[in-house]
Amino acid sequence: MFRYLPWAKEGLFVFLRLLLAVGLMEGVRTGFFAGLLPFYAPEHLGLAPAVFTLAFTFHQLAENFSKTFGGLMAEKLGFGRTITIAAFTGLVTLLLTPKANVGWLLWGLAILWGLTMSTLYPGLMTLASRIAIPGREARALSYTSVLLVPWTGVGLVGIGQVAQREPEVALTLLITAQVIIFLLAVSLFSFHIPMPKRTRETYPLKRLFLFLPAAFGQTFAPALVSLFILRFAKEELGLEPIAFGGLLLLGGSLAFGLLPFTGRHVDKTGYHVALVGGFFLSALLMARLAFNPSLGELILLAAFGGLGFSFSLSGWNGFLAKNLPHVNRAVILGGLMTVEGLGITLGPAVGGFLWQTFGIKAPFLAGSIIFLSLSLIYAFLFWRKRWK
Repeated sequence: MFRYLPWAKEGLFVFLRLLLAVGLMEGVRTGFFAGLLPFYAPEHLGLAPAVFTLAFTFHQLAENFSKTFGGLMAEKLGFGRTITIAAFTGLVTLLLTPKANVGWLLWGLAILWGLTMSTLYPGLMTLASRIAIPGREARALSYTSVLLVPWTGVGLVGIGQVAQREPEVALTLLITAQVIIFLLAVSLFSFHIPMPKRTRETYPLKRLFLFLPAAFGQTFAPALVSLFILRFAKEELGLEPIAFGGLLLLGGSLAFGLLPFTGRHVDKTGYHVALVGGFFLSALLMARLAFNPSLGELILLAAFGGLGFSFSLSGWNGFLAKNLPHVNRAVILGGLMTVEGLGITLGPAVGGFLWQTFGIKAPFLAGSIIFLSLSLIYAFLFWRKRWK
């Protein structure tokens, strides 16, 4: 079995424990803000929707804008220590939630929790790249990203299902899960991310600016339509939510199912074609959606969308693995994740403005233009062999 994995056998057990801890924390975080608070905060804390939803905004901003520093702490202080601090802070937040009947207390807890969680993703992705088998770096990063995704859904659906009937039971479940996470983190307290040998070669910092268009654009473009995609599907495409969900499931399953193949392609032949082609397919997808495709076309578009995402994800991770410096990698990854987070944060507001001003199709066309621009930009950069 080990020969099919992109990570080296040495250190794999520790990595999987860290992956489980981060995944569980993501599930608890999502379950708390999206599954529990909508049912718990109004009745048990007396907080209005504007107050407890703002707690999530503050939490996200605190985590997003501190990821560069979080990456530094994950490498310098020790990833085992930072993940233990994050687990402990999350536990304290959950335990104090019944007392957080004023907005400022809930906001403060949310901000503190976000600051400590800023170390998790830069640290974990750096570790995934450091223990990757040579030649499998793109797959190592892609698999790590994908294995964290399901925990968000588990937290949202699982806790939400319980919270709508028994909010206090749901909170107890979250506390129990966080205790398990804390114990798991404590068992890894002394773990440090392996550090590469330092070399005298200097890394040209201006090269980092060439990552920024993709880091921002690939999250900003889909975020333009993220908050009203279901309404668009119903009004423009004639699809009920369950039918549209089936198309998303088709595209998502295909994207993740193809990762072993697209990742292998990137690791063996390079990230250039995958990244440019993935962005181009995403541009075609968003453009065609704006012009009322038939059901048969939608099924094909879902398949092409899954193929495009699988290529762009593998290409992006291969791009990072091959070109980021090995020294201080967690710090730089944290900075790029902050840029990605800005795309997610700003996209819905800009999409709403475009919808209001030019109509509901405008955000899709804008997203298509962004993806097409990214495809052309990186095709030009790679053609110029800027990275050699």
